[in-house]
Amino acid sequence: MLVIQARLVHAVRAGCVAVLGMLSQPAVAAVNIQELAGYWTGTGKVVLANGSSENVKCVVIYKVSATGFRQNIRCASQGFSFNGTAELEIAQGGAVSGNWIENTYSAKGDVTGKTTDNGFTLSISGATFTAVMDAKTTACRQTLDIVPTGLEVSRISLGLGKC
Repeated sequence: MLVIQARLVHAVRAGCVAVLGMLSQPAVAAVNIQELAGYWTGTGKVVLANGSSENVKCVVIYKVSATGFRQNIRCASQGFSFNGTAELEIAQGGAVSGNWIENTYSAKGDVTGKTTDNGFTLSISGATFTAVMDAKTTACRQTLDIVPTGLEVSRISLGLGKC
């Protein structure tokens, strides 16, 4: 009987320590942003507003901090190039905010969104355009799907890897 009581007391104490530990830690975003860090490469497709499309090669570099990340993305083909930078912060609960600049088309905007179980869903809004970006990521693979309005590009879909 004493052995059972001792085990029960130990289990209750361990449970209390675990709960207190969780309460003292800041909320963690669903996606592990540390996995983004590094140099990603891949290919994709850019669909222009006139309906034509271009296959592109891309490089994306992520610099990760404790509370967010910087994304530098460059894509190019024979007739198309794209050069963008996002500076994003992730708050407790997974809310994402920041800014985005695309140098080729001189477009910039504010970013809002949220983390998901496997990435991000973001909205970008600038003076003359809006865009939705859906990113799905694992430690080695990432897909980016960007759908802008108000630009000469109507969709950018990329598959990237780093392992």
